[in-house]
Amino acid sequence: MRSSIQIILGDRAKAHIANKGLKPEDICAIPAAAGGPKGLILQGLDQYLFNDWLGADHLQTRAAKGVKPLQLIGASIGAWRMAAAASSNPAATLKRLAQQYVEAQDYSKGVDRHEISRVCQAMVQAVVADEAQHMVKPTGKELLVWVNKGLTPLHYAHAQQQRARVRGFASAVVANSVNRNKLATYFERWVFQSPGAHTDWLKQTFDRIPTRIEDLDALNIHDALLASGSIPFVLNPVHKIAHALREDHPEVKYHEGPFWDGGLTDYHLALPYHRLDGLVLYPHFAPTVTPGWLDKFLKVRKAKPEWMSNVILVCPSPEFVKRLPAKKIPDRSDFRRYKFDHRIRIPLWQAAIRESERMAEDFSTWLGNVNR
Repeated sequence: MRSSIQIILGDRAKAHIANKGLKPEDICAIPAAAGGPKGLILQGLDQYLFNDWLGADHLQTRAAKGVKPLQLIGASIGAWRMAAAASSNPAATLKRLAQQYVEAQDYSKGVDRHEISRVCQAMVQAVVADEAQHMVKPTGKELLVWVNKGLTPLHYAHAQQQRARVRGFASAVVANSVNRNKLATYFERWVFQSPGAHTDWLKQTFDRIPTRIEDLDALNIHDALLASGSIPFVLNPVHKIAHALREDHPEVKYHEGPFWDGGLTDYHLALPYHRLDGLVLYPHFAPTVTPGWLDKFLKVRKAKPEWMSNVILVCPSPEFVKRLPAKKIPDRSDFRRYKFDHRIRIPLWQAAIRESERMAEDFSTWLGNVNR
């Protein structure tokens, strides 16, 4: 039987593995893309990575060797996955996330964005539970949550009016089709990070979209995660996110929104990973990395090869996808495809999660081979 995974190596990653193999401490960052239900196909791989290969024993070894914390970088569902991986018990939290995502979204035909927003807010609360403080300051890890703030054409006053919001996003689509950097007029990229995270590589300009970095806190992680997954026209924006509390400023203040899905500007997190010293392990549901959500419709717009030189991308193989019960990876269109009959959708999504365990097995086998 053919492998369930496809592994795509950047030039720097390929040379490193050929000469030295691959050890857990070689990995400096793990990105997690936006993509809604598509992230479910990575459940098995996430479980293996964060509970075994990059689990508690590795984190102790990492600290003893003086290796920098592992950066967990996520947008939208990817941010939810990485927050779960940052918890004190990744196995249980990742499982809870998958269960919530599959079962809590029992929408009826005609559901509106207010109901979807309510359900997603409850999902975030259930996933975070009593883990907020640990997710914010995880042991041996750093969590980075991607969010977008709407600027003038999409700002708070405009976002209250549906027609104005539609016009603003339509304008953004046209501008992006001309040049991705034109999104700087519409969005400001916000990265909510674990306090003290090593994010100098992001503070150097890498495109014209303005980037702002703020600290995560137990006060703001719920809203930051919800905002990271707030797809325009599907969910409502998050209107404000609390500042992280500081000892010298204990009063709670707020960043004013509207805040939207982190994937709008950075759908698959096509970032300048080549600036990092180590290798980047990228569990992904696709063999290509698309910069922004709006770039899905522009097939030629992909991540810059030089930025991906130190990346190890692991994704489902085409043969594996064809063998899935639905012969495809779960996605948001399934709600309509199965006519909101959750008796059909839920078992198919659950089956995909079970099948994803094969990806973990095949990745473990690949690791054994490259380290012989």
